[in-house]
Amino acid sequence: MNIFLFAMLIVTASGILAVYGPKIAAHEVAKTLVLPPSGPAEVINLNRYLTRLVTDRKVESAFKIPSIAESEFASVLEARGPGYTDRTIWYRAPVKIVDQPGRTGRSAFIDIGHVYLNDIEISILSNDARQIIWQEHLGDRIPRAKGGLQNLSHVAEWPKLSLGEYWLVIAVHTNSAHVFEAELLPDTALITKSGSNSFIKGATLGVLLLAFGIYFAFGVMSGDRSVLWYSGYIFSLFLISFGVTGYAQLIFKPFWSLASDFVTGTGTAFALGTSIMMWSYMTRLDRENRPLFRIMAGYSVLAMAGFLTATSDWYILYAKVFFGPQIFLLAVLLFNLMYRGYRQKHTFQMSYLMVALGVPTIGAMAHLLLLIGWLPVNGFTTSIFALSSFIQLVLVAIAMAYRTYGVINRRVDALASGQRADQLASEQRTFITMLSHEFRTPLAIIQRSAEILGLHLQKEPESVLNRLSTIQSNARQLSGLVDAFLTKETLDSATFTTTREAVAIDAFLRDLIAQRQREVPGQNISLIQSDVVIVEIDRILMERALINLIENARKYAPGAAVWISAERAANGYVYIRVVDEGPGIAADDLQNVLNAFYRGRDSVKIQGVGLGLHLTKRIIEAHDGSLSVSVGEEGGTTILIKLPYDRDMTVLRNNENRAGFPLGYTETSHEGDRP
Repeated sequence: MNIFLFAMLIVTASGILAVYGPKIAAHEVAKTLVLPPSGPAEVINLNRYLTRLVTDRKVESAFKIPSIAESEFASVLEARGPGYTDRTIWYRAPVKIVDQPGRTGRSAFIDIGHVYLNDIEISILSNDARQIIWQEHLGDRIPRAKGGLQNLSHVAEWPKLSLGEYWLVIAVHTNSAHVFEAELLPDTALITKSGSNSFIKGATLGVLLLAFGIYFAFGVMSGDRSVLWYSGYIFSLFLISFGVTGYAQLIFKPFWSLASDFVTGTGTAFALGTSIMMWSYMTRLDRENRPLFRIMAGYSVLAMAGFLTATSDWYILYAKVFFGPQIFLLAVLLFNLMYRGYRQKHTFQMSYLMVALGVPTIGAMAHLLLLIGWLPVNGFTTSIFALSSFIQLVLVAIAMAYRTYGVINRRVDALASGQRADQLASEQRTFITMLSHEFRTPLAIIQRSAEILGLHLQKEPESVLNRLSTIQSNARQLSGLVDAFLTKETLDSATFTTTREAVAIDAFLRDLIAQRQREVPGQNISLIQSDVVIVEIDRILMERALINLIENARKYAPGAAVWISAERAANGYVYIRVVDEGPGIAADDLQNVLNAFYRGRDSVKIQGVGLGLHLTKRIIEAHDGSLSVSVGEEGGTTILIKLPYDRDMTVLRNNENRAGFPLGYTETSHEGDRP
């Protein structure tokens, strides 16, 4: 299938080249345009009669054009245009007015395109080129004359000429591509063409704008960057169509003569950048080839910045610099997609994508080659871009519909999976809580029995006492693990609540440190400062939180001093610091130490499960506080706990202390704020 698609794309490209080759050489010999005095009764393609000055001769006046040798001119029909140039391009055709009974129209009009041509001067000269018989000035930068025709294209009424021979001379100056088309139409044909063109062009703009809105909304909701860039590409097509169809100059020309150039140039610049980014994301270049993706992204930014040149002659340089690389990069992306399609097993998906993106890409490449003058101007090359864009819109719309269906199904599956995961998590919490409770009784029996045996076996050999000590130590460790898991499941439960009471933090800390010193006599821990502060806390949970911090210091900084302080601040919070003088925490581990079950690289040989700091953080947050961890420049870990305190009760307790009431609290004085 991929080989077939590859062959189809090659055939399409070969067809373009085939058009490019023989047609250029097949210029028709210039003919004389023969007309009745009142104009033709049918549509005449003036490109069949016009020839273009192809040499670098500088001409400043239409009077000199008829006298230039025919060898310096070439046919316009199905020939390459001059591309982007800042010089004036001259066209000429001999005209003969004869009496043609039965073929005379009531009036006729000359229609010049494309709309983005800036300055078009149409002149009819006498046969000796000494007199201007008729002259008209058109272009998207030329102010519309009062009473002039209001049309989507550049139209002027063809004059009624006397019998004889004349020269039709047209001068075109523009900062856009010189893709020149000219027709002579009777009034009835012009009305019909204007009506049908207005309907088709208006409908096209409406479809593009609607498609942009749909894809942009879907891209935002899904977070899919390829869809967002595709919506940007569609918006650029809308801008190009808005300019090329003539609506921009028709609507905005009375207010700003450069509006058509700005809209068309901006759309082109955005189309260059967004098409590359759309391709890059759709082919997953950002994941599979990051260096190439960066090149594409950098080019896209520069290409889109080209809109700044849209209203000046700098746009000519911009087009010359960027259009060639754009063709090359599109070819690279196309062959990258073909290569991926050849290697991957998703044959249908890749084949569909190759058609949906490959055909429009070839159309875009052909269009760029046309604009820069490398392909001839004919029906195929002028229509392939619009046709391929329509194919792309239809095929991508189908792909997006399928993608939307898949996204909705995945969200439904994700919702069901989430509900199942919540159910399993709830069942797991219930099981662990039950298991923890079941462990507590036998552990308590083992610990109590070991203590009693220790009292009765004091005279036994040291080996027996060591084994007894090992039993007690391991029982305490297992009990600690059970307490930790039980506490975690309690804190993670949606029904978790705290039982708070008013507690003087200074007395609470002194009692906690005294208890710790009794249980672990060898640990150097001290309370260096504590203000008189009344806090509403769950005493049991807060003890667990601080014991976790002290135990962490003992395990990870054995033998290091640990000091605790509590300072009241005027902002309504008390700051409790637990500081050890150990080696500190590695910078790579610092941002993760508060996560459940996380253990740093240096803790491999230390017993634990990584729940201590996590449980402490959850307990502090349950008290409407916060916890942070920091490391000093020379080591040492500081845990800072921030808890709200009761202002009224704190002030009352401090006043009682100053009055000399023997309440047993440390008297301190605080007048200013503390961090």
